[in-house]
Amino acid sequence: MFDKMMISAVAIGISTSMALAGGPISPILDAEPAAPVASAAPAWTGGYIGGNVNFGKGKLNAAGDLADALSEIEDAFGVSLDRTLAKPDGVSAALRAGYDWQLGKGVLGLGAEYNIGTYKSGFEGDLGDFVESVGADAEVRLKNTATIFARAGYLFNDNLLAYGLVGYTRAKGEVSASAGGFSDSYSETLKGTTFGVGAEYKVNANWSAYAEYAYTDFGDISGTEGNLEAELSQIKLGANYRF
Repeated sequence: MFDKMMISAVAIGISTSMALAGGPISPILDAEPAAPVASAAPAWTGGYIGGNVNFGKGKLNAAGDLADALSEIEDAFGVSLDRTLAKPDGVSAALRAGYDWQLGKGVLGLGAEYNIGTYKSGFEGDLGDFVESVGADAEVRLKNTATIFARAGYLFNDNLLAYGLVGYTRAKGEVSASAGGFSDSYSETLKGTTFGVGAEYKVNANWSAYAEYAYTDFGDISGTEGNLEAELSQIKLGANYRF
């Protein structure tokens, strides 16, 4: 009888211990290693397409022998003659595309832009007065402006980028004149270096807005024997879609 009671007590103790311990001990299995999580590309890395509305003002300047001749006229007649012969200007629009790489706080990029509008004006100063006095009509135009550029910038925060750019620009310059039923025109391809500064702000993951100033020095105009030079300044407000 005593033996049966002892066996029962031991059995009850073992059952109670297992219950308190949470049941039988399950075997420990090795866990599968977690798959590495691919790091996302920096926020500014990627391509974009966009456009801008811009205000441009060009200058057609006398240079070389023409500028010297104007100086001689000033000395001989005591007059002042403007070296800027025309200032083609206007509001236009441009298409832009490019690709950026973010390196920490820095951003490097390559891009291209094509201006779909035309800047135009008549002649300025004494030359303009002379054209009007003989009943003639003349117009200077700057169009088909295309630029390829490289830019480098600094991120002040995750959304705001300040940058500078340098590029190469080609454009078409045209001069047309008519008087008394006679008309004539001249055109030349302009080539020059572009410098610019700007700021771009990411509104969200896909859209950004920017403001930019760009200056292009076309230098001597081919075919004028160094007597004419051209330049262009542009202020741009635009938006890019990033993907």
